[in-house]
Amino acid sequence: MRTSSSPRSTPGSPVRNGFAAQFPDTARRIGRVASQLVQAQGWVVYTIGADGNAGRVLWAEEDALRCAAYFSGHHRDDPLAPHRIASAPHAIGWLRQRLDGATVRYEQEFMRPYRLSDALDMLLPAGLDGPRLGVSLLRDAPYPGFSNGQMDALADFHALAAQLLGGADPRSRLAARCPQLTPRELDIALAVAAGMPNKQVARDAGMAPSTVKTHLAHIFRKCGIASRGELARLAY
Repeated sequence: MRTSSSPRSTPGSPVRNGFAAQFPDTARRIGRVASQLVQAQGWVVYTIGADGNAGRVLWAEEDALRCAAYFSGHHRDDPLAPHRIASAPHAIGWLRQRLDGATVRYEQEFMRPYRLSDALDMLLPAGLDGPRLGVSLLRDAPYPGFSNGQMDALADFHALAAQLLGGADPRSRLAARCPQLTPRELDIALAVAAGMPNKQVARDAGMAPSTVKTHLAHIFRKCGIASRGELARLAY
């Protein structure tokens, strides 16, 4: 939740204007995959203007009440605002690593009252004809803050997300890395890699959740991986 204007979307839906109207799936995939990699409970994808400030929300999976409180003024004190983390490694800001007075105050005035334990923000370069993007990833209390391993996973994903914005094709990428996958397995693998839960994959594919689980076991074995996060890194 790092934007400077209130989103007009409901949680879980895109704001369909400008870049979002042209690439809503790209914004959604990036947010879902990043959220899955770090096990975030909420996430927002937003544009970044030429002035370095946050602009429009493209897609949000976030609590509406918390969003409203954030936009009421707390965003002005956000330690992870784009202009504050643009020069960080991989352009990623981690709230737990910014332990100065402003961060402590922001945590006390916004994070704790709205039951947030930690936050990560990642800035991405412009892709194709679109603007720069930012991704906010939120960890709810009582879950502990993000870990060093999750921070590393997000740093690895940064380059892949930039490629995706530049027009990279996840299907071709995954097919090249796991040539043993059947077309059906490839469909399921891409849906799971994009953060889709098994039940939704099953509904979309017209099969039982248990069948999706069986397919996933075959996919993991053929790709030599053991988790959904590893699958996301292979595809994206």
